[in-house]
Amino acid sequence: MAHSDQIQAIVEKQYDVGPLTRIREIFGGFVNRSYAVWMGQQGRSKKFFLREYNPGIAESEIRFEHALLNHLRQNGLDIVAGVIPSRDGSTFVKTSVQGRKATYWGLFEFLEGDSPYTWVKTDLTDAEFASAAKILARMHHCGRDFIKPEGADRGQPRIMEFIATFKNIFSGYAKQAGNRRCNTLFKSNKAMIFSVIDGCMAADENYGGMLEVPVHCDYHPGNLKYKNEKGVGLFDFDWAKIDYRVFDVALGLVYFTSEWNGAAAGSLRMDKFALFLKNYNEQCIRLDGIAPLTKKEQQSLIPMLATANLYALNWDLMDFYETGNGDDDEYYTYIEHNILLMHWIEAHFADISQVIQKVCTYDRFR
Repeated sequence: MAHSDQIQAIVEKQYDVGPLTRIREIFGGFVNRSYAVWMGQQGRSKKFFLREYNPGIAESEIRFEHALLNHLRQNGLDIVAGVIPSRDGSTFVKTSVQGRKATYWGLFEFLEGDSPYTWVKTDLTDAEFASAAKILARMHHCGRDFIKPEGADRGQPRIMEFIATFKNIFSGYAKQAGNRRCNTLFKSNKAMIFSVIDGCMAADENYGGMLEVPVHCDYHPGNLKYKNEKGVGLFDFDWAKIDYRVFDVALGLVYFTSEWNGAAAGSLRMDKFALFLKNYNEQCIRLDGIAPLTKKEQQSLIPMLATANLYALNWDLMDFYETGNGDDDEYYTYIEHNILLMHWIEAHFADISQVIQKVCTYDRFR
């Protein structure tokens, strides 16, 4: 944990929310460090969420995230945390130590609710699957007219520009790969991974004109809070950016409906896939401000599923090879999952297409 004196100085001097009464670090994230902080007089204190951003994040990315959160709340998505402004009106605080990169901090409302799931623990109830799909539709609806403020943007390129870099990145990983289990698994599947990248890139020529909105870009069960089988909180927007709506839907389907356990591990649970997609589309129709998936987006969904899975695989490999201390057994689970899913998607195009056509039976938006 960052030194408690440092946290106390930040929240008491930089924010007008009262004295600090308690700090608790929240574990589970891979990128940033998080804390629950209680501010105010004893007996009347209020709980907030304090984020210590990863040193690798750029200030422009934080400005983008906070502007998007404020826009979503102003447009009715009240299940995202409000950003608490500092005394000078900024949405973040910057601290620095000589010789080190600056550290950014953000203070947010605390989202209550249960956190029973993660990106690898995905056995939601049907009601929770439906709720998560509807929340994704609401997020796209509420963010559809968002305009990036000057000097605010996500550093990572759009998905199709990003995936174009994967061969070069993965080739570098292969050169440094040793003899651990993860290395052997990756190298034995490298040719197939490169073939799938080629297929995804070839599909890019068909994507012109598809809907672009702010996308969460990390929409998995662990980034929602639940109560009574309903999503009541949505968080972790630090990877959000403007991109194709269908990519965010595809990534959500990969995260929510892929199987991690048993004989079916590395496949998509097509009953849950259909449930998620059906509820996403129906919520779009109810909102009447954003159309459900168009015919073109439906046709693009399968290559986008492959793309979304490669996006997740890139994270697995990047974290394993670039941090230098990845646990071989832990990361083998992640890498194997996405490689198995890659093979499964490639072998089941027809099955997936049939489900998409069956679910997307609405006519007035085609």
